[in-house]
Amino acid sequence: MDFDGRFALDNNASFLSWIRRYDDTREQKPTEWVSEFHPGRLTCKHTTTEKLKDNLGAYNLSCKVEFENGEKWIVRFPMVGKVLNVDEKIETEVATMKLIRQKTTIPVPDVKAWGLAADNALGIGPFIMMDFIEGISVDRILQNPKARIMRQDVSENVVETIFRQMVDFLLQLQKLDFSCIGSLASGFEADSGGFSAMVYSRPLTKKSHDFLLDGGVDVFAPRNKTFASTAEYFHHVIDGDLQHLHDQPNSVDDEHDAREKYIYFNVIKSLVSRHVLPNQDTGPFKLICDDLQPTNMIVNNEQDLKIIGVLDWEWSYAAPAQLVSTPWWLLIESPNVWSYIDKRLDRFNRLLELYSRILAEEEPKILGEGFDEDRKPSTMLQACEEDGRQWFHMILRRGFNGPASVPFIKLREQTKDWDELASAIPEEEIEAFVSKKMADLQKYQEQLAEMEERYKVTWNSDLQDWNPFLSDNRRLLVIDDSRRQWQSWACFN
Repeated sequence: MDFDGRFALDNNASFLSWIRRYDDTREQKPTEWVSEFHPGRLTCKHTTTEKLKDNLGAYNLSCKVEFENGEKWIVRFPMVGKVLNVDEKIETEVATMKLIRQKTTIPVPDVKAWGLAADNALGIGPFIMMDFIEGISVDRILQNPKARIMRQDVSENVVETIFRQMVDFLLQLQKLDFSCIGSLASGFEADSGGFSAMVYSRPLTKKSHDFLLDGGVDVFAPRNKTFASTAEYFHHVIDGDLQHLHDQPNSVDDEHDAREKYIYFNVIKSLVSRHVLPNQDTGPFKLICDDLQPTNMIVNNEQDLKIIGVLDWEWSYAAPAQLVSTPWWLLIESPNVWSYIDKRLDRFNRLLELYSRILAEEEPKILGEGFDEDRKPSTMLQACEEDGRQWFHMILRRGFNGPASVPFIKLREQTKDWDELASAIPEEEIEAFVSKKMADLQKYQEQLAEMEERYKVTWNSDLQDWNPFLSDNRRLLVIDDSRRQWQSWACFN
């Protein structure tokens, strides 16, 4: 399923406005501001004078500073146009990192300081300052430099060394129990019976965020909403898929595609009850991160391959334990992005066998012999492999899916009554949906053409003032202020 091209233009214009402000701020040497957060108020400097060498990720821009005593920090800002709900994202991520540092041995960076948008005197949004970890990114070792997939020439010993440490981290997270599904805020509680974290707000998932950012469709629960059961949460996620399918005007390509997607997502909704594992519905729930994968980790060197840093804890939340059992990241990119079955799936399955073996070997060491057999990740993983549940999980965790993607193909193969479930969907519902989507698609194409012309005019202008373009978009796309929260922060007024 494609992104909404109108919001892609709006996001890019927002980013260009923000990055210009960031560049101006960097030229003014914001190191004095950073020094205010150091316990000793030590002076610091950028480790490079070239702003192009700042680390530009998918969601965040980071710069490195060095203090007069040699201490190094990373200062990280969510990028406008790449991230929405930025204050919420930062608060959740910091709470998660602090929790993990206190309750596990996972090498999470030490958060030195953080703040919401209103706390940033520079006027470029919320921030996190953390210690800089010197090492080598795992993606340099595992990832094909020309594609987001694992290199063919990586030895099994290297993969096993990385995977074994990854399993160790995941099993440590399994020891943390939560009473409901949602994201952490700025606090947690502990009692004499063990650790019990407080979940304060809705799950801030990558999928819901991407639907809003790239599709313009808000499927988030209300801010203070948490979920008490796996079934309730799964229904919420699939309802979000259906809302996204209905509300994003270009969510279908043509009449056939509209028909197929409507049927597929409605069948998947009917499968929720059979894919909730017995005795797992009401928890305890486990900490999950939608972007926790080896390529977001740092090793000490290419010989030892000891992971010394686990980064990027945004999109973390307490979730159904069974979701943790399905490792989508084995080949780096998720099978959700594969539009047909080929040799990649064979590689994925071989790596899944390796992962399963390591998991069975490491469980007794970390969870102990007395851990409930039904709740062991290896037990849940086996159950997920046997009836297509792992593909159901992948559809739940990633957005912009479609009937041609591998998880849909495999789930249909392993759902013996799929055709029967599909035939139960009323034909008049399908026809009404198809008719609506064809009208949506025509209006979308007209609006996109108009926006592309306005974007081109601004891009080719001398000043490149994006404010008129963004202002017109607010009317055209019915965008509320929360999408461009950075423009209404007090420090800009």
